[in-house]
Amino acid sequence: MIQRTLFEELKNHASQKEISLIVGPRQAGKTTLMLLLKNHLEKQGMKTLYLSLDFESDRSFFSSQRSLPRKIELEIGKEKGFVCIDEIQRKENAGLFLKGLCDMNLPHKLIVSGSGSLELKEKIHESLVGRKRFNRSVPKPTGLTHSLP
Repeated sequence: MIQRTLFEELKNHASQKEISLIVGPRQAGKTTLMLLLKNHLEKQGMKTLYLSLDFESDRSFFSSQRSLPRKIELEIGKEKGFVCIDEIQRKENAGLFLKGLCDMNLPHKLIVSGSGSLELKEKIHESLVGRKRFNRSVPKPTGLTHSLP
């Protein structure tokens, strides 16, 4: 199995209210890392939901800040759960969208991945001050191990 040092960081951050944001270049393992965490949480008896903006069928849930919580409640319920959102860079105004979700004070933990482009990071950082923690997924020369900057 590929060793991922970020996995422990993400597991530890899962209990925090802030958004766990995984950023990095394409093919760095962001989705794999997110799915590993999702599987770990499910094994712990936690409810999870995975949505990807790469999937046409999931995009409609991101049309407004009302439609996504409805989908989450339908799948997870009103109790605590974990929502994995993959490829957030495909959402226009992603930072403001996530900020609005945070400000709704939903009982769900958001785990979000997206392209590590400087533009995306600046937009999300500006909108989510105090509401997120960045976890950078950067391949080392072997491409097998990931770590925080």
